[in-house]
Amino acid sequence: MAYGEYNKALPLAEKAITAARQLRLNGDSVEELTNCLGDLAYIYTNLGRFADAEQLCRLCICLQQEIYYDRHPYIAYSLRTLAEIHKRQGRFSDAQGELLQAIDIMLESHPADDAVIAPFQVDFARLLVAGGNLTEAERYYDGAVKQINQTFGPEHLYSATVLGGLAELYTLQNRYTEAEPLINKSQAIQEKFYGHDSCLITGLWLTKARICFAKGRAGEADNLIEKARNAIRKTGNTTELAGLEQIVSIIRQTKPETASLTPIQARRDNAST
Repeated sequence: MAYGEYNKALPLAEKAITAARQLRLNGDSVEELTNCLGDLAYIYTNLGRFADAEQLCRLCICLQQEIYYDRHPYIAYSLRTLAEIHKRQGRFSDAQGELLQAIDIMLESHPADDAVIAPFQVDFARLLVAGGNLTEAERYYDGAVKQINQTFGPEHLYSATVLGGLAELYTLQNRYTEAEPLINKSQAIQEKFYGHDSCLITGLWLTKARICFAKGRAGEADNLIEKARNAIRKTGNTTELAGLEQIVSIIRQTKPETASLTPIQARRDNAST
């Protein structure tokens, strides 16, 4: 799961959940079953099986409410998973409600500046970016990035992932000069961990491709796009590949920044507009 090999993880997770259900029938703890439900829901989400993922996630929440209480922090984490499912489906309103509920639950047992709150804020920022609310997203990122760097360290994989998300936000705001050093640092750390051809880094490569187009480096952008295509093709996920192509078509519409072009390139760009 950590390396994005969800097809390999699937049979193992299904075997685990079968064993956990048998334990429950034997009268053993339900807690292990909720853990297995959460893992399988996560895998289904990343395989695009959203209906299956949602069903398992809701079952997990129901069981957690039985064995803990209605607003236990574990339920907040399950709501976070449910929100991710709905975000992937474009159900932003549902996802926003679930994430806000999760944050409220966490704040009942943790102070607002606690390290465990920051990942929920990052998820909410990403959701706002996906929904086009960039100004509000920046506010949530500002509240989380410093805490995450202090907690995990600036070279940690999760810190790098968050930097990539912040770079995406800056890129969508046309703040390319601010975005580029963040995306470069994120890329260096993530590729060191995942390797140079992992499907888990495709979003980061596409963000960097948009920056390259804006900076007048079309050749570099094309290489990054092809790198992302190849990584998704290896997974065999045609839905993800179709989604990637939609993003690429938008990226190619990025207009170069005149200041970053040579005089000849700038004259050509001005003539075309």
